[in-house]
Amino acid sequence: MQWGKRPVRAAPRTLVTCGCLLALVSACSNHAGGGASSGSQGTGLSSTSITEQPSARSPIADSTGWLAYQTTDGADDRVHLLRVDGSDDHAIGSQLPGRTAHPDFSPDGRHLVIDQLTSENDVDQIYVGDGNGRHLKLIARCRPPACLDHWEPAWSPDGRRLVISIAGGRLTPQGPARMGLAIVDVASQTVHTILDHPSTEGQDHFARWSPDGRTLVFWRERGTAAGSTQTAIFRIDATGENLEQLTPWSLLAGDPDWSPDGSKIVFSTHPLLVFPASGESDLFLMNPNGTARQQITRNGSEVRATQPRWTSDGHAIIYVQTTSSGYPRHIAAVRADGSDATVVLADRALYTHPSLQPDS
Repeated sequence: MQWGKRPVRAAPRTLVTCGCLLALVSACSNHAGGGASSGSQGTGLSSTSITEQPSARSPIADSTGWLAYQTTDGADDRVHLLRVDGSDDHAIGSQLPGRTAHPDFSPDGRHLVIDQLTSENDVDQIYVGDGNGRHLKLIARCRPPACLDHWEPAWSPDGRRLVISIAGGRLTPQGPARMGLAIVDVASQTVHTILDHPSTEGQDHFARWSPDGRTLVFWRERGTAAGSTQTAIFRIDATGENLEQLTPWSLLAGDPDWSPDGSKIVFSTHPLLVFPASGESDLFLMNPNGTARQQITRNGSEVRATQPRWTSDGHAIIYVQTTSSGYPRHIAAVRADGSDATVVLADRALYTHPSLQPDS
């Protein structure tokens, strides 16, 4: 597998990525789009879909919290906060050098977690701060060579733990030796690895907790012998047991997230992280065991829906809406039944990884 880091404006993090070998970015970009086929054929999806109904009023218009997102300020990716109406847009973590990315609010909205990369020669680190983005503090420092990446964090339902993607082991031109997932106890800053495998098996992305805190859902990307990239969604117990694949590789699924009641998982096809400018991206729901897949957006080849996240009340899903070229990237929202799909934020050319602060 190829390995290298890239800024968000140029297709964020394709394939196995850590903090060096910037020269491989071009090769990674070529590999990411190669051989990708549409995920809507021969994958066992329901033949029915829910048609989007545009609405002048966003499904999240009444939210009073912050909306966190990732954009590009100059040469670096940065996390911003703003109100849903577009007001008070500002970067956070200005004291941190380099890139900040991948925000996630705690279930009570009191805390925000991000990851940070100082330079192409450093490792990703995790920072936790207040819900307004202030007082960011490094936790569970990742120290090479044993650790090469702590990134893509997500809060547990009790707000005491984080699940993160990790990389470590011997570093080669093809990347680190091992990949996986770990759980961080925020108070003690202890790190417990729950999934560990050779990096040749693929890279695990953006794990999310079930509402009861017992199960994690995540997606994996892997390279093929033919030079293409495949993605699939998996689940695993928070103890590290009972790993199960939920979607076939042919579906090219990613970006899963649990509904607040635990009854459904939302996901997208052709995740933007791996397929920045190839393939149709739509949103689907499925049961926690991977059955009863149902399409809730049908955008065709010109408009793409990706990076979905449930709102804390379960009434809506926020996501990134983009085009077949991958730009611009705006934030949209749709109701859980597929109705009232509405662009929420489009002032910037680039919004990714939205996270909506739960209303207090």
